[in-house]
Order: sequence, then C-alpha cells, then structure tokens
Amino acid sequence: MPFEAAEDRLRGDPVRLALVGQAHRNSLATLAVQAASAIGVTVIALPAERPFHVAWLVVVMVVLAARVVLDRLTGAALAGKRLRNRLAVLAALNSLGLIVSAGLWAYLAVARIPLDSPLSRYALIVVLSALAGGATGVLSPLKWTGRIYITLILVPASVTLIVGGGSEIVLGALGLIFCGVMLVGHRNNHALLVDCLRLRDENRDLIADIQRRNHDAGLLNRDLETRVRARTQQLELLSEKAQVANRSKSQFLAMVSHEMRTPLNAILGEGQLLAREPLTAPQRARLGVIKTASRVMRQLIDDILDISQIESGSLQLRLNAFSLDTLVSEVRELHLPLAQERGLSLTLSVQPDLARYRRGDAERLSQLIGNLVDNALKFTRQGGVTVKINGDDRQLQVAVIDTGIGIAAKDHESIFERFVQVDNSSTRKVGGIGLGLAICREISEQMGGTLKVTSAPGIGARFDFSAPIPSVVSSEPLISGAEEDEDQAPNQVPASLLIVDDNPVNRRILAALVQHFGVTCGFAENGREAVEAWRSQPWDAIFMDIHMPEMDGLEATLAIRREEARTGVERTPIIAVTASVLPHEVEGYVKAGMDGVLPKPVEAAALAATLSQCMAAAA
Repeated sequence: MPFEAAEDRLRGDPVRLALVGQAHRNSLATLAVQAASAIGVTVIALPAERPFHVAWLVVVMVVLAARVVLDRLTGAALAGKRLRNRLAVLAALNSLGLIVSAGLWAYLAVARIPLDSPLSRYALIVVLSALAGGATGVLSPLKWTGRIYITLILVPASVTLIVGGGSEIVLGALGLIFCGVMLVGHRNNHALLVDCLRLRDENRDLIADIQRRNHDAGLLNRDLETRVRARTQQLELLSEKAQVANRSKSQFLAMVSHEMRTPLNAILGEGQLLAREPLTAPQRARLGVIKTASRVMRQLIDDILDISQIESGSLQLRLNAFSLDTLVSEVRELHLPLAQERGLSLTLSVQPDLARYRRGDAERLSQLIGNLVDNALKFTRQGGVTVKINGDDRQLQVAVIDTGIGIAAKDHESIFERFVQVDNSSTRKVGGIGLGLAICREISEQMGGTLKVTSAPGIGARFDFSAPIPSVVSSEPLISGAEEDEDQAPNQVPASLLIVDDNPVNRRILAALVQHFGVTCGFAENGREAVEAWRSQPWDAIFMDIHMPEMDGLEATLAIRREEARTGVERTPIIAVTASVLPHEVEGYVKAGMDGVLPKPVEAAALAATLSQCMAAAA
C-alpha cells in the first residue's frame, strides 16, 4: 500500500527520519511565534478593520490548534507509541499545516496591505519578514515545505505592494529580494543540517566500531590493568613513605640547626664579651680561633637550614639594591685570613667599567661567591684563588678560578648534589659536609642563572656563574651584608631593654652585650613574666625569645599588642631573638606584631643595628 511504502522509505532512511524529528522539535517555537504574531496584528488593527482581523485570527487559531494535535501525534509516533506506523502520513499533514498557515498570512497580506493605518501596514510587513527570517532556521529540516512557506509569506505581500504603485514599489521590490535571500539561506541551512546528520551517523557508526574494538581490547587488558593497579598501589605506598621520610628529615634538620644555635650563641657571645677585655697577644690569637670556628659552625648550621628550605621549596630571594664593591669587600675580608693562613693568594677583581650598583639578593649572592671561594681554598695546596666579576647592565658573570687539585669530568655534575663529596674516604684531607656547592646551584637557579664547572685533575678548577642581576641608579636605598665593627656603637640606643629568655646564659650574654652600649636591662624567664614586666613599667624595647615555657614569645607579643590597642598606650618595639629564622617562621613573628628579628647566635654588629632599629620603630 502507498502509505506503508512511504512509511518503510521513511523508516529506512536515517537522515530523513532525523529531519522529521528535528522538525517536530522546532514546531513548538513556530506555533508559538505564529500565534503571538497573529494576536499582535489583530490588536493593533484599526477599529474599522478589526472585525476582519478577528475573523482571520479565529481561522488562524483553529489551524494552529489542529497543528498542535498533529504535533503531539507526531511526537508519539516518533517515540514508538500511538500511530507509530503512520509517521509518514503525520509528517505530510504537518507540512500541509505549515503551508496552510503561510497561506493565511498571504491572504491577510493581499487583502489588507492597503491599510489606512501606517502602523498596521508596517507592523504586518515586519511580522512577515520576521516569520520568513525565522523559517530559514526553524524550517531547515523541511526542504520543500520551508521554501513554499517562505514564498507564501513574502511573495504575495511584495507583489501587492508593487501593484499598489507609488512609494510602495520600492518596498515590494525589496521584499522580493529579501525572499530570494531567505530561500538561499534556507537551502544552505538545509544542506548544512543534512551534512551534519550524515556526519553524525557516520560518527555514530565509527564510535560503535571503536567501542567494539575497545571492548575487545578491554577484555585482553583487564588482567594487565589489575596487575598494573596493584603495582601502582605499591609504588604509591612507597612514594608516600619516601615523602614522609623526606619531610621528617627536613624537620629533623631544622630542629637540629635550631638546637645547635643555642649553645653556639653562648660560645660566640662569650667570645665577643671576652674580646672587649684586655688580653695578651696569645690570648687574643686563641680568641680569634674560637671566633673563626664559631662562625664556621654557624655557616654549617645556615647550610643545613638552607637545605631544609630547598627541600621544602621555601627558599626565597629578597631583592634590594646593593653595592657590588661592598659585596666584594665582604668576601675578601671574610676569606682572606683563611687564605693567608694556608699561604695562598686571594685576588678579587671587578671589570673597570661595570656598573657597581645592582639589584638582587646581595646576601645570597655573597653566600654563593663565598661558598665557591671557600671550596676553592679547601682544595688548593699552592698558588691561590682568583675571583673575576664581569658583565653588563643586565647580567653579572662571576668566575672563581683556583690552582688546586682539579675535578675529574665524571664528577662535574655529582659535586652539585647534596651531601656528595668527591673524596668520601675516612682519610680525606678536606672538611665539609657536601652542602656548599649544592646550595650554590640552587641559589643560581633561584636567580634564573647558571652555574658550571670546568676542570680536570691537576690543573685546578673554574666555576662560572651567570645570572640576571641588573644595574640600578646609586640613589636607590642600599643594603649591605658586611660585618660591621663589633665595637661600633649604634647611633641611638634604647635607655631600657626587657630581655625575655628562658635560658639564663642567653639572658646574661645578651645583657652584657647591650650594657656595653649603655643600655639598662630587665629580665623575664617566659612570656607570662614578660607581659607582667611590661605592665609594671615602661620599656623602650623588648628582646623576646620565641620558644619558652608557660607562654611563648608569640603569645606574649599578641597579649601586649592587644593591651596596647585597648588602652592606647605607646607601642613598644618588640624584637624576636631566636634561632628559628626560616622564612615562614619570620612571617609568623611579623603577623604577631613583632618589629624585627635578631637571629641566634647574636653578633655584636647585628645587635647594634637592631638597637638602632628599635629606636627607629619607636620614633
């Protein structure tokens, strides 16, 4: 039968079936727009014209209602429910309904275009244009129905305008041109939709094929995945254990360095106090040995802290303007005594035309150069060490050259690894724990630079460092890490100082150091006593230890700052005197309200600078 043949053809063509489904999904929008447009045209009609418009509206609504019923039946047929064997008939009836609706609009245009109301006339033209424009997309699934719909919407109205003559001829001609454009647009949209549907079907077939292949591959790989999963779990467990061990090691290193600073503070402090007394030449020489050994010990502790920061990813640079000449002078003064003691020369030279004022982390740059010089002095028996600094306005290049024993090519990379030394035997002739060069490499990478070595056994070694350390104008504020004269008094000192520390040796040494500058000291053994002492009398400054029983330094500082804010009393400068000086720890001190940090072991020069800082903070 014809209906059954049409149904079979429709069901057997996936693209046609998809077009019918798309037309069904778009039909609700078409129905709603036509209903709203018909009501709008009727409402704005003149009273004399309204009876005709109302009658026309009734017919339009009846047709739309019939189309709604057809649309519901089409949806049920597409879903395989009622009339599922009559989908082709329903699709044809839907197309017929669209054509009838378009014919009603064409009738309205032919019958009522010569309207007395310009508003009604132009409103009708706008509505017809909008219906035709929307049909190019909404009716793109219907190849011939859409074209007939657009033609009925626009051509009768345009011809009526042309026949009417006058100025309406131009408007009618534009309507015909617009109709042609809309027909082309509908044709292109239909072709694009068909291509998309075909591509979708092809992709669907391809996906189905891939899924079948994946299923087959999955069956083959399931056992392998199970074994891989088990192995991955083992590796994750091992990785987690390694991370825990690494964190524990870093925490242990930080704790050890902190605990070592406390007795070192006593050694270095007593040495500084002893240096102020009248001594014989041999005694002063012995004191110099103690001082040098203490500072070497402090450098080892700093290296341990640096490695701890490197492993935790918290090593950061502090960029400031600095004087290159001052930095070179620091390195020379720090390492020249060791070179002279070993009968070696130490020469530092700077390119004559090189800009002397730079911007970078002077402390880390000095540490890097110092570590390279110290390493060179360790492995040089005769001759000496030469440091050459060159560059331009953007870069600095530092070369440290020695006449030492040299390094084999196979060791050129391993020497930059942590805790690695070329000679690890029990009979090795040089000291150290294998951290200096590892820290140098990390600092160079943090600065965005490079550090390389050129060497061979018997011909010495050359370390080349290069990094972007730009020049700045000399008027910028400068910083310097140079060691000041230990006996140089600060410009201003606080008259009274409260020293808070649970260690009596630390309290005594710190008091003796500041009393040399004419400072009167008071004492507290913990944070609670510090708060009580602060309440009992005014203090020009407070030196606060961090780790104390009952109440630690942070809690005491917070208590003092809260009470200052509540009572409105003058702010007292509080300086943290501590061996815990990792960046995140210092940040915590500042957040608690402290004005600075004086690291242990305490150096007299740093102490003098801190006293001046206290007075500046109080000003």
